[in-house]
Order: sequence, then structure tokens, then C-alpha cells
Amino acid sequence: MASLTARVRDRRTLRRNLMALTFLAPAIVLIGVFTITPFVNAITLSFQSWDGISLDTPWVGLQNYEFVFKDDEFWASMKNVAVFGVVGFFLGNAVSLGMAIAVNRIRRLRTFFRTVFYLPGILSVVVVGVIFLFMFEPRTGVLNRLLDTVGLESLQQNWLGDPTFALPSVAAVFIWFHWGFGFLLFLAGLQDIPEELYEAAELDGARAWAKFRYITWPQLAPVTTIVSLLTLLAALQIFGTVQVLTNGGPGSHTLVPTLLIYEEAFTNNRYGSAAAMSVLFGGALVVLSFIQLTIARRRADK
Repeated sequence: MASLTARVRDRRTLRRNLMALTFLAPAIVLIGVFTITPFVNAITLSFQSWDGISLDTPWVGLQNYEFVFKDDEFWASMKNVAVFGVVGFFLGNAVSLGMAIAVNRIRRLRTFFRTVFYLPGILSVVVVGVIFLFMFEPRTGVLNRLLDTVGLESLQQNWLGDPTFALPSVAAVFIWFHWGFGFLLFLAGLQDIPEELYEAAELDGARAWAKFRYITWPQLAPVTTIVSLLTLLAALQIFGTVQVLTNGGPGSHTLVPTLLIYEEAFTNNRYGSAAAMSVLFGGALVVLSFIQLTIARRRADK
């Protein structure tokens, strides 16, 4: 009887697994065709030399990787994208969380603010770039004219042309463009926290910081993990914002790996070295994602 029951259970399990695989098959095929196959092709191409036109793709071994490791522009772009990652991860998430807490505390106009704060995220990256090009224009731009109006003309700068201010300016645009997504997720997480926890904390005499530290922050841990990972990946893969605003200039002060890979392939016609850059940069993203998810999982298990 026990063996019969076990066989029936095994058949049901097999049936469920087959049904699950049936529904997953289209997604698996799409991932295989549009993700895994290009990734394998990129790895193969990174060991070859190709100009994008000829049919000959000679095997060059590690020459492309040697070129990349000796390329000062590649390491400059990695340094710049690290700045975007740090700014997006810490400052971007802090802005999103702060605004979510502020909107969550109000009762009226919550829907209005939720819509307005998320609005930048639905704009095209080209539209955002053009808007801020006009704002940062050194002679007639809104920012410099505003500084002149309030008597702070000494603070006027060539925001996108000065190596000192170009990278922070682009980073500020990135935060404005992307913070709405994290804001909505944090706001949803805040609204899921039971009010009874805050009421109990108030009875114990807890102040605002104590309630945030011991209630809000721990309860938002799952949301924080998702927002942090997505924000970090978006910052590290920034492309359109930089291309529209500065195209990597002045010099290489705002150059990022995605833009460098694009130029290496489609401008310089060196697809092999571009593939090597893609493999190294993509591998770094995978490692960072794995580390962040591991830390978040260990934190959730405590």
C-alpha cells in the first residue's frame, strides 16, 4: 500500500513538473535565443579579429584581452561607471526612500505626488538629455541664468564642458531620471508595514529615528534588496544619458564602458576588442550582482 501511494505521488510530481516545463518552454527558448546565444557568440568573438564586414574572422587568442587591459580609456570608463554605481546606489536610493517616507506620511494629494515623482521615469532618455542640455547650457541655460538672477553668478559653470563638473552633472541627471522607480517600490513597501508596529513603538516612547531604525528599515529589507540591485545595475549600464549629454567628453571624463564598447565596435570597427570589453564588463556585473544577492540573503536569514 505504501509503495502504491509513493508511485502515485511520484506520478503527480512528474505531471506537475512536465506541466511547469510546458509553460516555461517558450520563455526558455527566448532566453536561449536572445540571451545565452549572443553571450556565447560574444565570448567566441572576443578571441577573434573581425572588422564587421569581411567573412574572415581569424583566431587571435588573448590579443584582444591584452589590448583591453592596456587600454587607458577602458579603465577610465570603469572608474567613471564606478562613480555612477556609488552615486546611484547610495544617493539615488536615499532620495527615493526619503521621498517615499515623506509622501507616505501625507494623507491628501498622495496620488498626485506619486504620479509627479514617477513622471521622469516614463520619459525617453533622448528627451531627458535634450531637456538638460538646455538647462546646463553655459550661456543661456536655465541653471546659470537662475544663479545669475539670485546673485550667485560666481557659481556659474560650464556644467557639461568642465572636467570637474561634467561627471557630477551627468550623475545628477541619472538620479533625477531613475529615482521614481525606486520611490514607487519603497512607497508600496511602506504601505505594507502594519500600523500596529508604530503604535506599539509610540507607547514605548520611541522617537522618529528609533521607529525608522527598528521598524521601517527592517521591514523594507526585501524591497531595499530589489531596488538596490536594479538601481546599481542601471547605474553601471548607463549609456543613453551619457551619449546624449556629453558623448563621453570632455576628454574621457564621462566615458562609460557601454559607450566605449559601442564606439569600439561601430565606430572603430574592432568587434573583437569590443567583445572582450563586453565579456569583462558583463562578468563584473554578474559578480557584483551575485555578491549583493548573497549579502542580502544572509541578512534576511539572520
